[in-house]
Amino acid sequence: MGRATLELLHFDISKSFKYNILCLPFTLSVIVALIWMLADLFRKKETFFKFMKHKPRPIYIVMLVAIIATDWIVNIVRHI
Repeated sequence: MGRATLELLHFDISKSFKYNILCLPFTLSVIVALIWMLADLFRKKETFFKFMKHKPRPIYIVMLVAIIATDWIVNIVRHI
C-alpha cells in the first residue's frame, strides 16, 4: 500500500493500481474524512464522530472483508 500511495502522490495512477488497487479508494476515504473533520472543527459540530460511532451492518463488514481478501489474493497471484 505504501508504494501504491507514493505512486498516487506522483499522479501515476496506473502504476499505483499495479501495486495495490485499493489505494485509490483508501486515499479518497482519508481525504474525505480529513475534510469532514476540518468542516466540523470550523462549524463547531461533531457529525463525523457521531457517524463513526454507529456500528456498520454485518453485511457491510462481510463485503469489506471479501473485497480486502480478493485484493490480497490478486496481489499475491500477480507477483508470483
